[in-house]
Amino acid sequence: MQRGASFEGVENSEWTAPVEPQPSLPSSENFREEREELERVLSHPEISRSTSLVRFLSFICNKYFDGQTDDIREYSIAVEALGRKESSFDSHVDPIVRVTARSLRKKLRELYKTDWRDHPLQIVLPLGHYVPQFVRPGAGDAQSAADDAALDAAENDNPVAGAAQDQAQQAAGTASELLSTHRGTILKFGAGLVVVAAVFFAGYFWGTHTRQPEAPATQAFKWGDPVWSDEFDGPAQQLLDASKWTYDTGSHDEVGNQGWGNREVETYCSPHGASQPGCDPRRPNAFLDGSGHLVLRAERNADGVWTSARITTRGLKNFQYGRIEARMKLPVGTGLWPAFWMLGSNYLTTEWPASGSVTIVENVSLTQRSNGLGPNVIRSTLHGPHYSGGNGPWHDYKLPNGGRVDDGDFHTYGIIWSPDMMQFYVDDPANIFFVEDASDLPEGGEWVFDHPFFLVLNLAVGGEWPGSPDATTPSPAEILVDYVREYKIPTVPAPSIQWQPVQVAAGSSVASVITLHAQDYSGRVHLACSVEPATAACALATSVVDLSSTLSQDDSLTISTNLFTDKGRVVAPAGRYKLTITATTISGDHSQLTVPFEVNGSE
Repeated sequence: MQRGASFEGVENSEWTAPVEPQPSLPSSENFREEREELERVLSHPEISRSTSLVRFLSFICNKYFDGQTDDIREYSIAVEALGRKESSFDSHVDPIVRVTARSLRKKLRELYKTDWRDHPLQIVLPLGHYVPQFVRPGAGDAQSAADDAALDAAENDNPVAGAAQDQAQQAAGTASELLSTHRGTILKFGAGLVVVAAVFFAGYFWGTHTRQPEAPATQAFKWGDPVWSDEFDGPAQQLLDASKWTYDTGSHDEVGNQGWGNREVETYCSPHGASQPGCDPRRPNAFLDGSGHLVLRAERNADGVWTSARITTRGLKNFQYGRIEARMKLPVGTGLWPAFWMLGSNYLTTEWPASGSVTIVENVSLTQRSNGLGPNVIRSTLHGPHYSGGNGPWHDYKLPNGGRVDDGDFHTYGIIWSPDMMQFYVDDPANIFFVEDASDLPEGGEWVFDHPFFLVLNLAVGGEWPGSPDATTPSPAEILVDYVREYKIPTVPAPSIQWQPVQVAAGSSVASVITLHAQDYSGRVHLACSVEPATAACALATSVVDLSSTLSQDDSLTISTNLFTDKGRVVAPAGRYKLTITATTISGDHSQLTVPFEVNGSE
């Protein structure tokens, strides 16, 4: 479970096109219209389904609103918004910011040319820098036409023209960034690094060209029937199936943390065994309502004690990989903290957060005392070593069309959990809004999600994030659960991998292209690469490639023989090296390509 989090930008520089004047920053009282437009854009499916686009756009716009445009730089975006590691991020090897900016720029342009062409205020991400602009249609048409022409050149069937455009702009930006962040090193290596960067950018943007889909967007694989579920069918007041669920009880966890480690105020009750103080076995907090739903009830008793329920599959059913979801209606109220999540089954021996936990959905009210979410937004989070609580990688999802977590029609919250990757969705497994893998973890983070977990459903009251309940908090408050289900992931064949070996001079970097060819629409595929010996390194532009609507997609792979370590600069010696690329589908099926390449003596 998660507490609030925020992004704060820091350091580094980014080139700004000298021929393009910057709009004057509006005063704070004029931000209402800009913020409303940002909110609309972030909620559009073309944007909201991509975690990186949401975080990128939110970060640069909030910096703009705060008058901190000097902080809108490649390094700060990479570290503060996109989760790259502060100590190891190298923009010359990892182009994540440029890739995301390019994708965002294209989607904004398409959005305002189609669905929202009549919007009176539009967000523009100009070519050459990352400071957003809020423009009125008709203003700056000449510049817009020039930008469109450049983007068209970069995105048509011959992407080399677009690569040239980016190469010229980004090489200039790289020179500026190197001067500001590596002044000591630049005196010795500057000219060579700029040339290497320019070669990389041209290769990269050629490499990330994605072919147009051969068919409408779809997923070829079909989900079968659930392999485990509880549909909660039974008469009113019936208790839970004891073969599927057990109860956590009391006001503290198993290792003695009062308030379950979060300063919560509820006491969790069970209808079985010794009664906890404040609990009434004759009035259970978890029961069936007779209409196909589970009820988890929190209420304040006559003594002012809040009682509630926390149920778990611990000791009865562990899960590892698959599609796991619950269809629920969540309560809304100050101090209420409903959640559906998973905890590593080794938590008693390994301890949390090293055991890992996955918050599939949680919600708290937005009040003056809490950095909450409100009734229209849910949050999903990963927790592990060095990234737990408010530091866990998280993503918020706003329910579309004014939807609320307490809608009478319920909402479905789930994950597609596969080796090395988690995908979170709402209402439809194709509606992915958050994707995480090891490359997204913060500094020092370890991926701890490839082992068994058990499920937890609970309704907490109070705590460090939601704050205390008050006179407005409903009592009773209830989670209604229509079902909890696990689906086995169907077999998804791994794509074939193509890569043309390259030669690279010691002390330099070379960008190249890998191409994935899928047999059928495969959803998201996880990519990894490694080099032997380890004196050289490889980096992928993206570690997750989406083959939901195309059978062929390219990614950029950069080989670097000029590494910066704790011991200083390390140049790979000349010789023969081996590159291994692995592609893994959600079913765990994988393909692997291992090829040699040469490192020549330094130029």
